[in-house]
Amino acid sequence: MTSSSVNLEEIPSESLMNELLRRMKCAPKPDKRLILIGPPGSGKGTQSPIIKYEHCLCSLATGDMLRAAVSVKTPLGIKAKKAMDKGELISDDLVVGIIDEAMNKPSRKKGFILDGFPRTVAQAQKVIKDFLSGEFV
Repeated sequence: MTSSSVNLEEIPSESLMNELLRRMKCAPKPDKRLILIGPPGSGKGTQSPIIKYEHCLCSLATGDMLRAAVSVKTPLGIKAKKAMDKGELISDDLVVGIIDEAMNKPSRKKGFILDGFPRTVAQAQKVIKDFLSGEFV
């Protein structure tokens, strides 16, 4: 057994059944791509888990993804950490790169919620271009 595999015997039957029921409920849901836009404290982070659960979507919060990339030291995370250590803003290219990586994961095929992205005009243009061209998987 590899370190990333899970021993199902160790998971309570009730948890397994709940996950199975959740997946059955999610299967017929249509694919969706949502963007939550608003200033800090406007409720994006509050609404995202509710929408995520109801519509069976993945929530992509830019700040969380940046912190995760930095902690696991991905190439983009290393570049972001250098900017953070200097007190600089993370460049649009780095943020868009992290979003691109996240959107191309198989778990995002059913859809996703962007929370905290886009924050700049350049990021918004990238999202609109890619949404319309269908580049995001």
